[in-house]
Amino acid sequence: MKCFVCGEEMSPFMEKFFGLKHLDACRYVRCSGCGLVVAETLYDMPREDWELLNRECHAYQHTDALAIDPRWLDRLHAQADVLARLAKVGVLEESARAVDFGAGDGKLSDYLAEKISAPPLMKFDAYMGDENFLPPEEMSPASFDFVITCSVFEHLLGAADVEKIFALLTADGTMALHTLVCEEIPRDPNWFYLQPVHATLWTNAAMKKIFRRYGFKACAYHVDARLWLMMRSLEKFSRLKNLAGFVVAEDFVDYWKGKPYR
Repeated sequence: MKCFVCGEEMSPFMEKFFGLKHLDACRYVRCSGCGLVVAETLYDMPREDWELLNRECHAYQHTDALAIDPRWLDRLHAQADVLARLAKVGVLEESARAVDFGAGDGKLSDYLAEKISAPPLMKFDAYMGDENFLPPEEMSPASFDFVITCSVFEHLLGAADVEKIFALLTADGTMALHTLVCEEIPRDPNWFYLQPVHATLWTNAAMKKIFRRYGFKACAYHVDARLWLMMRSLEKFSRLKNLAGFVVAEDFVDYWKGKPYR
């Protein structure tokens, strides 16, 4: 198997036993180039089985979200605060078309709506949602000025899934990204981040290649919100680079270098 990020060979890394109906043992492989780790078992799984596993696990994770991640709601509030600040300085412009891709139950959009009236943060989720969520047919290429994904990139299954998300952005659009990005993935089956539907585990080196591949020119990371902003517009970047709480660079901000990577 070759790495979809850098094209280097991937080799066996570790195995974890979940003992679930749709996932018993899961094999992980690691890229010799960028260090990306993927769950080979999930990548090889038939799509219908993958969707069944996702629906089963998302229902459980939504019910017990605070038990799995006690800081989940605090982080969502912090991210809503960041988005409101971006609206105030004109990075998230009032006329922008913005979407929360993989919105779950839509809390982030709701929290933001309590802080600003425009632009509204629309909601999309492939597994959850209601009549207030965008339908799949509206998720067309180059249709959004601002896309935010929270706890999504670890669920993606390779290049096609990654491409589908970045393709949503306009030529000068901004991607806001919350996921776990490590300097090196621990070879530890008990690592908290090895969840049944976490298919792709990102390293700084791998994310830096993705950053460059999709034409981003600058990056800002907000430490408290655990949120990266990947920007194609240096003019918009100039509006936020001096704001408190951000670490900035004209490349991917590889902030997390040391363990425990949480």
